[in-house]
Amino acid sequence: MSRILSAAFLALAITAFALGICEISFSDTFSWTTVLAKQFPKLYRYGVWIGIGECLLSTFFATLSWIFDRRFARKGLETAFRLGLGGMFITASLFKIHDPHGFAVLVAQYQFPLLPHDFVNLFALFMPMAECLFGIGLIITPYTRENATLLFVMFLAFIVALASALYRDLGITCGCFALEGAQDKSEAWTSLVRDVVLLGPCFWLTRIKNRSLLRLWRS
Repeated sequence: MSRILSAAFLALAITAFALGICEISFSDTFSWTTVLAKQFPKLYRYGVWIGIGECLLSTFFATLSWIFDRRFARKGLETAFRLGLGGMFITASLFKIHDPHGFAVLVAQYQFPLLPHDFVNLFALFMPMAECLFGIGLIITPYTRENATLLFVMFLAFIVALASALYRDLGITCGCFALEGAQDKSEAWTSLVRDVVLLGPCFWLTRIKNRSLLRLWRS
């Protein structure tokens, strides 16, 4: 009975977290609250806060799952985080690999002092490939901690770059999943919030035992 309750709360936790991240990232285009837009036309203004609330709610559900069956909850969370974060980085890398010139232009707009202008094109070529490889590595290889650590460092770099852009009022956002709209300042802070939220799961993966997903569920 405890395993069933743990699985139920874990499913709620994963669903709530996924909805929360979507709410934060795409509150104006891809969000479950858009279903209520006709009845509550101003609801979109609170999409980010709703998303943060959903992420906090997912933590509550995950805690309940952990209480009922700690071992099962740990396996389920590790699987969800590895598939989710790995899949997200793979998806985010595809358009950058397809259009390195457009990504280089976006990177140059950050005017980041730690990245000299002469290295922008090189960065735009290798960064997307690194995102893709580390994302794949997080999913299919047993080197969970190493890949998670590298992705954690990337998150920190994204956060610093976005915070710097906001502080200097550059009027750009991360362009994480598309180049279109990459100059929409109104979306910059939502990207920053999303990356800060995702730091938690990524950091947790840096502390767990190295093993493949197949071995994880066989143990």
